[in-house]
Amino acid sequence: MAGFTPFTSNYSDLSDENGYQFEFRCDICGSGYRSEFIRSTLGTAGNILSGASNLLGGIFGSASNVADTAKDITDKGARDEALKKASNEIMHFFQRCPRNNLWVDETCWNEARGLCVSCAPKLAVEMEAERQAVEIQQMRQQMQTETVFSGDTSTRTTVCTSCGKPVGSEKFCSNCGTPVGLAKCPKCGNDVAPGTRFCGNCGTSMA
Repeated sequence: MAGFTPFTSNYSDLSDENGYQFEFRCDICGSGYRSEFIRSTLGTAGNILSGASNLLGGIFGSASNVADTAKDITDKGARDEALKKASNEIMHFFQRCPRNNLWVDETCWNEARGLCVSCAPKLAVEMEAERQAVEIQQMRQQMQTETVFSGDTSTRTTVCTSCGKPVGSEKFCSNCGTPVGLAKCPKCGNDVAPGTRFCGNCGTSMA
């Protein structure tokens, strides 16, 4: 059919004054193919006459103007022919989904279902994606039940009761040597912070 162009919105026109070239893309992933460059005979003739007019002027200048006018008139038809040829060249790389009318490449086409992957996702791909999602969910649940920190969580003094210097997890103050670890109640064995006068568990004097 004369003038018939099977592609509409999924191509880009890369043509210039030297010729015609088009890029066709998948409507889903954006990947595509670029057609073979078709050199424009009108552009070539116009460039020759334009160069001659710059050098010689006169009759060659008039000829260049005539060539430009003719090119403007006939270029659209030449472009349409080039687009039709490019479409025929690349058409077999794409399928048109009958459900949403998208043009898609072989990667985004579900051959078994006769639909694009937006309408009919590929089962094997979806199964692997779902399996991965379940594994991640199970991993997170397992992490929540495991003990990640196993260090000492008992109450400790942060400053020495004797000199007031900061202390860490050591048992004695590094500045004055005063014991800074937790004391034990002599009666019940409960941990008692330094400086405490009576055991908080049984009331025994710590003096």
